[in-house]
Amino acid sequence: MIDVTPAVEVLGAVWCVDTTRTLRCLRRLRVPHRYVDVDVHLEALQEVVRLAGGARRTPVVRLAHRVLVEPSNADLVAALEGAGLLAPSTVHAFEHGQNVGDLERLVRVAGAGLALAASRGLPWPARLPVRVAAIGLALTGALGWCPVYDAQGVTSVGGPGDHPDEAEREPWYAALRAPATTLESRP
Repeated sequence: MIDVTPAVEVLGAVWCVDTTRTLRCLRRLRVPHRYVDVDVHLEALQEVVRLAGGARRTPVVRLAHRVLVEPSNADLVAALEGAGLLAPSTVHAFEHGQNVGDLERLVRVAGAGLALAASRGLPWPARLPVRVAAIGLALTGALGWCPVYDAQGVTSVGGPGDHPDEAEREPWYAALRAPATTLESRP
């Protein structure tokens, strides 16, 4: 019989923003995982307190033979790579696939709508570039990918423009990771 239990288990709480951030990171990277709510399962709460050295700290992430308590997204990704559950090339592809945070995406789409509405009263020579820029802004917002960010090697994902209550860093933008020098295959 084949064991289909995910290799990653997250013990957390629904109300915890760190748990929400960790689960979002795993979903974005498409890492199969099992989530256990410590407020529903008392034995999971006892396990969290034991693993966190006597304190209730969530989330606790278990991967194979490693336990992470309240990991940052960078620490979680590094642990997934170290456990062989995620290839560096996968992270690189993900980071270059979405580099615009969720709040910024909404602002871009709304700004595009306002620019299109404002362009109605402009003379034709000025209307065309405004509409082209608005369409570009709407596309980058809808897709979550900006070619300018990609060319500069920055991202707003994980910052205050990407679910502000779960932001991992203060600056709006951050540099992307360097591409993997070799493509590592998963075991």
